[in-house]
Amino acid sequence: MALKPKQKLKNCSNCGKLFVQTHGEKLCRDCAIQEEEQQREIRDYIHEHQGCSITEVMQNVNVSKKLINNMINKGLFGNLRRSRSSYTCQSCGKPVSVGNTYCKDCLKRLRTETKRVAEQRELRMNMNNNKTEKSTTLDKINAQIDMELEIMNERKRRLNRSMYESILNDRGNR
Repeated sequence: MALKPKQKLKNCSNCGKLFVQTHGEKLCRDCAIQEEEQQREIRDYIHEHQGCSITEVMQNVNVSKKLINNMINKGLFGNLRRSRSSYTCQSCGKPVSVGNTYCKDCLKRLRTETKRVAEQRELRMNMNNNKTEKSTTLDKINAQIDMELEIMNERKRRLNRSMYESILNDRGNR
């Protein structure tokens, strides 16, 4: 079975099972169906309990906080009351303000680390460029030396030939 151009083999981000991705899906069919059922349960609970918080939904509906946060980030809940404790840093788990993914400390650490990695990458690229320039320069010098040696050898051959010819001429004139 050949894959169509927009199809890729991927592992499900939930269960790890291999599946054919056609439109950027991250879940296999089974996990996608299970997630849809969980989302329906969440929507039903929120509809029945107007003004509830994320914490209440998590306590009363058997779903993960990650799923609820993903649904909120997609904008699926306009009427869900957000308590400050329901948003946590995805790196360290500290509480964060609404709409933030990372706390200030983790953001600072990520920025510093990103800057360091970028500097290292730039340094490596410069080193590689210098190596390329040095090897190119050496190649040019070697080529020039080879060319000059060839010219010298050609001159030597001509000189030898002319000396040989002059010796033959001297013998012929005697």
